[in-house]
Amino acid sequence: MRRSGVPGWLAGLAALTLAVLYPLPFQVSGVAYLQTVGFLVLLYASLGIAWNIVGGWCGQFDFGPMVFFATGAYTLASGLKFFGWSPWLGFPVAIVTTVFFCAVVTYPITRLRGHYFAIATNAIWLIAFPVATNWELIGGSQGMFIPLRRPGTFFGEVLSLQPGGRVKELVFYYLALLLLLLTFFCARAVEQSKLGYYFKAIRDDQEGAESLGINSRAYKVTARCLMAGVYAAGGGIFAVWALSVFPDQVLDFNWAVLPIISVVLGGIGRVWGAVIGALILIPLSQLMSTYLGTGPLAGRGIDLVVYGILIMIIAAARPQGLLSLPWRRWWRSRLASAADISR
Repeated sequence: MRRSGVPGWLAGLAALTLAVLYPLPFQVSGVAYLQTVGFLVLLYASLGIAWNIVGGWCGQFDFGPMVFFATGAYTLASGLKFFGWSPWLGFPVAIVTTVFFCAVVTYPITRLRGHYFAIATNAIWLIAFPVATNWELIGGSQGMFIPLRRPGTFFGEVLSLQPGGRVKELVFYYLALLLLLLTFFCARAVEQSKLGYYFKAIRDDQEGAESLGINSRAYKVTARCLMAGVYAAGGGIFAVWALSVFPDQVLDFNWAVLPIISVVLGGIGRVWGAVIGALILIPLSQLMSTYLGTGPLAGRGIDLVVYGILIMIIAAARPQGLLSLPWRRWWRSRLASAADISR
């Protein structure tokens, strides 16, 4: 047992080291675009882990989490614009506000199951979009702009999350990395706790779980509130990064679709699944749109065609996700081969 656990520990340490070092060469060379790609990978990976709590462990497919992404973004932006908050005060306020909002709108639909629950979550998004577009207090369709209040010192800019120049992408990359680490370890703790077992019991047999005294409606709300908290933090980070919040930006359907595809691609029900899926999916989508969506191919949708074909190939080859591959067996065989060679 000890020997089989070492590769996983080493892989996690290697992944963390690579994540910390990744943006530094681009910071030196001035290639900010690849830092932005890394920022989006980390952000989508965090959202994927959060969605996995509802979709992977509770078995409830949720197609409306971008509502909580937008709620977090608007709450933080409002605090910065109207009250002059520090972003570090705005994040917890945005998370608490979004979690409360999630509990209110989720409890009435927890009687629904399967595709009925999925349709209901999508209906909440359909309601939220015109509300955000026409609500003048938050700017409506004109959006909300976050005022720029940069302190005079470099460390002040970093602490206020309003750095200028090439430092901006580096600061937000590490902020997204911090969100991913917190989300990952919190999700691991939930998975190994009684709460995680209750989630999976509801997914596997809701009637059986209820017969044992598990309140399925309460735990469905809890699972979705955990997801909403991470989405709120992600929305807040995105708002401060973009210095603006627009309805069609923060309520974009990709904030639901791409995390879901990342989870399914990497392995639904597994914490690492969203990370592996985002590492493949997000750079693929960004690079495809950059190199195949410009120049003479612009407007032809070639990037979307290639992107879709690659996703279908991976999904058809490994419907249970890439983590379903026998990685442990391959690792052991390589260790055995290396030991034989050393002899």
